[in-house]
Amino acid sequence: MIARVREYRTYREALAEWRRFNIVPPVEDEDDMRDLVFVFLEGRDAEQVGRTEAEAEELGGDAFRCDSESCVRSMLVFEAGVLRAQACPVIVESGIGAVKKALHHYHRAETPSIKWNRGRLDFDRTLVMGVLNLTPDSFSDGGRFLGDKAMQRAMQMIDEGADIIDIGGESTRPGAEEITPEAESARIMPLIRELVPSTDALISVDTRHWQVAKEALASGADIINDVSGLREPKMAELAAETGAPVIMMHMMGDPKTMQDSPRYEDVVGDISLFFQERLEASGSVGVKRDRVILDPGLGFGKTAEHNLQIIGRLREFRSLGLPMLVGASRKSFVGKISGADGRTEGSLAAASAAILNGANIVRVHDVKETVSVVRMIDGIRG
Repeated sequence: MIARVREYRTYREALAEWRRFNIVPPVEDEDDMRDLVFVFLEGRDAEQVGRTEAEAEELGGDAFRCDSESCVRSMLVFEAGVLRAQACPVIVESGIGAVKKALHHYHRAETPSIKWNRGRLDFDRTLVMGVLNLTPDSFSDGGRFLGDKAMQRAMQMIDEGADIIDIGGESTRPGAEEITPEAESARIMPLIRELVPSTDALISVDTRHWQVAKEALASGADIINDVSGLREPKMAELAAETGAPVIMMHMMGDPKTMQDSPRYEDVVGDISLFFQERLEASGSVGVKRDRVILDPGLGFGKTAEHNLQIIGRLREFRSLGLPMLVGASRKSFVGKISGADGRTEGSLAAASAAILNGANIVRVHDVKETVSVVRMIDGIRG
């Protein structure tokens, strides 16, 4: 079970969601919402959710069971301050303790650093990850940076201010065919071996093949960026064995099928539950939770409306207490909204909104322009 704080921007938004879940509105207008805290529970265990509902009601809250086919879902409503007023020397992972923990993470100003044997990621500012695709068929820059151009592009992005270089050798655009680990390694390993001794910037390997990740880490790469969310058991075992940080991304299906009519009951709630379940599964084989970065996977099994909802409600994922990465750069939904000639500007706008809503890392193609935007936003936020 996961607890997720929900903040509504307007009463109209709240009412639409309550109607969708067949919830009797707990308030009648926007003024009545201001002193309330809304927390959603999502899980597979009806008994566990029921116990938490009962605990919430004992504290003076209200529980509303939602109509849901995909999971057991409930909305808890508290008066502001009720949970903080309760003595709780130890915040546990289940029951009302999970609700308190979600609130703690949601409102915490700082994101804890990630430390491992070869490096450290601090989130006192927004980090910029530069995308380097060594593929002939990637959706944005396929074929542009092959051969000698790959090293030149990597060093250019580092000079422009990239904190992390994300190197991929397999296209994961919608409809893409999977390639073999051997073919993927042949594309990316020469660059990783050349780049590692040439920079202090962190290097992440964008792969869903554990064999490729293992070879890259052995050659000096720092981070595993797994679009499949550690669903391959050997990838999780590799992450546990090496202690490397992992970017755990949500994707519906696989690249070949992910855009075939994606559907969610609640896109943020469904993805949050996916993250919780993947964290529990990977944790069971030794992956440390404090080494994980979450990526909601914009464009990976989502419509344009889903992507917009995720960016607008990104802060809800903070209830999990982990760093967030967002990659909207040049994706098709950006062009759909901002216009075919406005993908750069639209990408910068999406990155800005993501940062203001809680993103710690933005994954981008246009590093120079994004670094300028990031510095301004971080400066405004202090």
